[in-house]
Amino acid sequence: MRRLCPTISELNAFHSAAKHQAFTMAARELCVTQSAISRHIASLEDYLGQKLFIRKASGLELTDAGATYLNATRPAMAALESATTQLMSYGGSGGALNLSVPPTFAAQWLFPRLGHFKRTLPQVSLNFVRYQHAHDFAVPYEFDAAIQYGYGNWPSANARYLIGKETSIVCSPQLQAALPLRTPADLQHATLLQHIEVPLAWHDWMVANGCDTSGSRFGPGFNLYSLIIRAAVSGFGVGIVPTCLVEDELQAGTLVEPLGERFESPLGYYLCAPTARTNLSVYKLVGAWLEHCCSHAEVAQGGTATGEPAAPCIFCENGPKTT
Repeated sequence: MRRLCPTISELNAFHSAAKHQAFTMAARELCVTQSAISRHIASLEDYLGQKLFIRKASGLELTDAGATYLNATRPAMAALESATTQLMSYGGSGGALNLSVPPTFAAQWLFPRLGHFKRTLPQVSLNFVRYQHAHDFAVPYEFDAAIQYGYGNWPSANARYLIGKETSIVCSPQLQAALPLRTPADLQHATLLQHIEVPLAWHDWMVANGCDTSGSRFGPGFNLYSLIIRAAVSGFGVGIVPTCLVEDELQAGTLVEPLGERFESPLGYYLCAPTARTNLSVYKLVGAWLEHCCSHAEVAQGGTATGEPAAPCIFCENGPKTT
């Protein structure tokens, strides 16, 4: 039975020629002759029954069919390269994962736990690539996986909820005393710090608490939670943020929760990856470690868990912790 798949040599030649828009540069990158690249492209075009390039004096230009095929095959080529590198380097038990993480989540939550990560998964290397909020994981990106804030419903993605739905209203102790802030209705006298990419956060909270929503969208806007946190610490206003991002500030007393109660948001942080990436062992290891940290935060940061005896866990150092 004839397989509907070209050879790796043909695909490599096609992707390299498309990148450089020249057979000469593609040949140099792949360490073959220019005529070999030309033969591979001709063979691929014959196999597909489509012209992939327009040959011009100034170089190559992708046809519409070529551009469509390039975008369609990029994820598969990236997955193949990642799986091959992983197997060659670590025998399939580890490897490198290119991870895209929101800056505030990285600085406030993830980075303090990387020491635990290194101790428990020394065979895995995390590469933190430029953060991109992906809307459709069918589109190729430079990362293997991403941590994203949202509802967990990204097209063509496998999304695993991690943390972040628990949400706090926070301000500085000085601002709490000056206003004062004791009830939800008191917020009408406060400056509400707005996240421009989560524009309905205050509105949804006010609806849930039976408050007047007319002023829910007014206030200075920020594009990062880290800026909202710093503005709240400085006394500039009141922020509404995932509790996991302000654990240190709450413990240190630089931020307080003036209303005393937290609430459950429909938004949270998810580990997301194209379906083709989710079978990689390195993705599974990183995903399991992240889920462990979210459910065993004290252990992951080197503390002692409290409550019922913990179940055995491969990520708990020196075995499960008990009180």
